[in-house]
Amino acid sequence: MTDLLQTYYLFLGFHGFLLGLFPFFLPVYLYKNGTPLSGIALFIALSGLGFVVTLWCWDRLRRGQLRWTIIVSLLLELALVLAIYLKVDLTLVALINGGYNCLYWMVQRTLFFAAVSPGNSGRSFGNFQIFVLVVLKAGIFVGSLMLRDFNLAAVCFLSLIIVCVGVLAFIFRCEASLGIPVRLQMQQSIGLSELLAFKDRCSSRLVFAIDGVFLYLESYFWLISLFLLVGESFVKLGLVVIVLALFLGGLFLLIKNRIDQLPVQKVYGVAVLLYALSWGMRGAISGNIPYSLQICLILAVAFCTSFFRLAFNKRFFDFAGLSTGYKYVFIKSYYSQFFLACVFFLLTVILKGLSENLEYINPIYWGTAGCSFLYLRYTPIQKGDSGENA
Repeated sequence: MTDLLQTYYLFLGFHGFLLGLFPFFLPVYLYKNGTPLSGIALFIALSGLGFVVTLWCWDRLRRGQLRWTIIVSLLLELALVLAIYLKVDLTLVALINGGYNCLYWMVQRTLFFAAVSPGNSGRSFGNFQIFVLVVLKAGIFVGSLMLRDFNLAAVCFLSLIIVCVGVLAFIFRCEASLGIPVRLQMQQSIGLSELLAFKDRCSSRLVFAIDGVFLYLESYFWLISLFLLVGESFVKLGLVVIVLALFLGGLFLLIKNRIDQLPVQKVYGVAVLLYALSWGMRGAISGNIPYSLQICLILAVAFCTSFFRLAFNKRFFDFAGLSTGYKYVFIKSYYSQFFLACVFFLLTVILKGLSENLEYINPIYWGTAGCSFLYLRYTPIQKGDSGENA
């Protein structure tokens, strides 16, 4: 278990810094370089398709050493930055982005699921969030300065150095601990008929279908809103995110060791209510309200969102452990990314029919606030529920 955790944190360390260095800024970089909101919605939809295609392939090739999957994920991150720098067509960039996200998230979930149990999943996920906050924000700080003072070529060069170091580290340092977990090796690839037939008593299918949409609204649309609030400055955006990280890091040091002992259903219910409130606050924030109120609302949004993600991920990994394990994790990704692609393709069409400005982003947040209550359908299951056609 020690080797597994070391591998997990090494993986998070390299990828966390690389994510902060440029992929974190990708939506605002696209916006600042003239991509309209409808174009960003299309980029998200194509990224979802790239994720699904990559997952379908990896689900049929995942045997032997996990380290090669990690190495490919690092190379895809480098390819993403280079593709943006070389001004490759955004369709191809989006597909690369989807492939990179797929390998990053699936390896992360695989390692995390192998290392936790229902009794410590909340504390472990809290530790993970704190570690990622530190490393990611370090990358964001460096990336924001480089984008301001230099250009994307400098980011590409630094990414190349970090990826090379990461590849060497996983080749020579972690070979013994990077085999595919036995339970995952034994799992058969998931076919289309099995995906269509999936159903359980805790409304997993519904929650899986909406979760990818929520995640990308958080990481793309909300980031663009913050970028506008700070005057379209990469450095100011980076500093805001770093301050939020320090604030949340302190809170999670207090929360993470207690969440596993608190009443699970009550904690989750409160988390969903706070999450819905966070989207309402996003819809209320604008440059016309006092600066002090903006800061308070941004802090509240960050806390409510992070607390919900802590409670939701604890529930997800607990449910996975009580049902079909890795298969549950894979099915979640298929559903989330497929419906992500469908919803954002539809949103692309709607936005193109309206206008190419950002005046519609706040109404999207208000609608999302109402849809957040669908997460309350994610009810507990009993041990022994198969997670399939229950």
